[in-house]
Amino acid sequence: MAIVYNDTLDDETSRMNKWWGGQGFKKIYKEFASNRKLPKYLMEQIEDVRNVEKVFKLRGIQWGNWVTNEDRFNYLAALGISLYHMNQVLQFKDNNLGLDEHLGIAFGARGVRGALAHYESYQNIINLTRYYDDSKFLSPVPKEKRFVHTGGAGSFAHEYGHFLDFFFGQRVETYNSILWLSDGRNTSGKRIVYDAKKFPIRNKMEDILETAYWSKDGKISNFMKRVKDNAGGKEYWWRRNEVFARLFEQYMGYALHKKGIVNSFLTNTKYNQRFYMTSKELEEVVPKFEALLAEMRKVF
Repeated sequence: MAIVYNDTLDDETSRMNKWWGGQGFKKIYKEFASNRKLPKYLMEQIEDVRNVEKVFKLRGIQWGNWVTNEDRFNYLAALGISLYHMNQVLQFKDNNLGLDEHLGIAFGARGVRGALAHYESYQNIINLTRYYDDSKFLSPVPKEKRFVHTGGAGSFAHEYGHFLDFFFGQRVETYNSILWLSDGRNTSGKRIVYDAKKFPIRNKMEDILETAYWSKDGKISNFMKRVKDNAGGKEYWWRRNEVFARLFEQYMGYALHKKGIVNSFLTNTKYNQRFYMTSKELEEVVPKFEALLAEMRKVF
């Protein structure tokens, strides 16, 4: 029988907190965020951390066979806090991060070989892999460290960027056969010309990508030159959807930092720094991201 109490997670005296504590669960999720407090009104809606999908309009959450109850407790709590932090930047109405229950999230359930996290576009599911087993290390590493620093933790913002890219391209501003706002795996940096009045979101996406690929004098940008010089010929690194997702990840970290929030579950650089913009380069795309999000808020 499920145990559900009408108390908040961070209230140390609540019945729910005492119940979870009685199971011997460690609150590892608190290690992800420097500013983990959620407002009372939101906690009252969540009531039980297992209902986080209802607050953020998610389609549902899926678990792998090797994800324990303690792991579920911590991943759900980290997810709920992270979605709240993310919406401090996105500002979608009524915490609608799932965009009307279209987004599903899986933990350790749908892994792709070699990937710490991935987004399944036609299923609209973000999967984060489980933290590493102790067997992967030469000497024992405490679970708390493995939980926070390995697996898919730190990749959520990147994968959510893919979700926004595909969902808005496929369902909101449809355009011929170009399903992604970014044009997906296309490796061309050439701007796609859309009617600005009919396709304002796609135009804002093109503003971001044009800045990423080209300098103001029409030459390849220093960022893209650096990416290609270090990619070993693998076009993955300059695909338009991957460039956008990495920049969204960077922008999210930048915007949260401006608000005094550090959340390593949302974003914790997984790739070589050469594949990201420098702080100075990022400054040029920040207002373009803000313009893109302003258009998206008109829909959600």
